[in-house]
Amino acid sequence: MCRAEAHQLYSRKPIFDALGFQLVAVLHEQIESEVIEFWPRYWGGLVVVDQTMGFFKALGGGQLLKDKFLSGFILNSHARANYKAAKATGFDQNFKGEGGIKGGMFIIRSGRGGVAYQFIERTFGDWAPIGEVVEICTRIQNESEGHGK
Repeated sequence: MCRAEAHQLYSRKPIFDALGFQLVAVLHEQIESEVIEFWPRYWGGLVVVDQTMGFFKALGGGQLLKDKFLSGFILNSHARANYKAAKATGFDQNFKGEGGIKGGMFIIRSGRGGVAYQFIERTFGDWAPIGEVVEICTRIQNESEGHGK
C-alpha cells in the first residue's frame, strides 16, 4: 500500500469505525525510518509487521505475488500510470526496501465469518476501490444487524 492509498483509506476511518470495522496496515518488512515516516503521518492506526508473510502469501493463494522492476514497472504502462497518479497526489514516495512484493486487502467478517472481500494488487500501484470497500463493509454490517448480532 503506498502512502497516498494509506492516507485515502485511513481518512475514512470514522466511516469504518461506525460500521464496526478495524483498519490494520500490514507490512512485509520493518525499516524503522520508513515505519516512523508512515505512522502516524499517512496511517494513524494499527500497523503490524508480518514476518512470515502469511498475509501476502494468502493474497497469492499460498505464494508471494512478486514482480521485477523491469517487467513489473518499466515495461508496464499500467504500473507507470499508477505511479504518476500516486505522485500527483503530492504525497512523498517511498523507494526503500524490497519493492517487488505486491499487496492487497482483505475484509474479514467477525467470528468465523471468513473473508468477505479480497483485493489483490495485480499491477504495481493498484488501489482497492474505496467506494467498493465501504459498500462491502456497509453490506456486512446490515447483514449482521439483520441477524440480531
